[in-house]
Amino acid sequence: MKKNFRSPSSRPTNSPRSPARSAGRPSARSAPEAKGPNWPRDWRAIIGQHAILEVFKVRPKSIKQVWLKQGWESSQELKELGQEFKSRGLKIEAVPAAFLDKVSPSHQGAAVFSDQTPELNWEALKSQEKGLFLVLDGIEDPQNLGAILRTAWLMGVAGVMTPEDRSVGLTSTVHKVACGGVEHVPLERTSNFSNPLESLKKSGYWVFGLSHEGERSLFDLQIPEKVVWCIGSEEKGLRSTTERLCDELVRIPQLSAAASYNASVATAIALTETYRQQSQKKLSN
Repeated sequence: MKKNFRSPSSRPTNSPRSPARSAGRPSARSAPEAKGPNWPRDWRAIIGQHAILEVFKVRPKSIKQVWLKQGWESSQELKELGQEFKSRGLKIEAVPAAFLDKVSPSHQGAAVFSDQTPELNWEALKSQEKGLFLVLDGIEDPQNLGAILRTAWLMGVAGVMTPEDRSVGLTSTVHKVACGGVEHVPLERTSNFSNPLESLKKSGYWVFGLSHEGERSLFDLQIPEKVVWCIGSEEKGLRSTTERLCDELVRIPQLSAAASYNASVATAIALTETYRQQSQKKLSN
């Protein structure tokens, strides 16, 4: 079904933490295995060696607890992680594999808990001469969000905004797939895209939505130096309310109309083209 959309012709050129679920710290000695482990809701559970090493590098003081699988000394990879933990004066808690399974089935024998996340500086975002920002309109797959955050880190994205409902948050799987990207790209959840996007537009940003219904190809678009890319959900794409906030809908060329790009792939294509064009501008100046 074709959606109605009218591109505007012209225009002027840390959130509060959730209450802790539990005041106490989980441990192999105190938490009954039948119930499984528990940790405060405002702690991030981080798995994956790259993600763990990155949080140590970027915000080591935020680390509240370290878990390694019982018998970790017999694994070379876990032993190296353990040595890293000890060199930073962190206490290692050896826990049953069942505890780590509660964090994520793909834990690889280690989990770290942090009580901080990167915070988005809106004033800095609006005042800078160049800027790149993402709006993810309902990404529910943690694999997709993790892949997007990894690419966003590599492409210099200043921040990501997602809706509060029907979208995945910073789960352990997201951390693992992002391979450290979570530590560098602030993610903010909101109940309404309208006010933030209108504020960015007034600061010189142009807002483009990726859609197969876009009249112009991504590769025909002259991408400005301050840009917001809006990416739709895996199943339904952009909501009509988000489309109306866009200055223009843009399509990525494809040979078959029977399918569509994965959300993380579409994001990577748009960010790479943005980087390519802006790099060429630097060379020509």
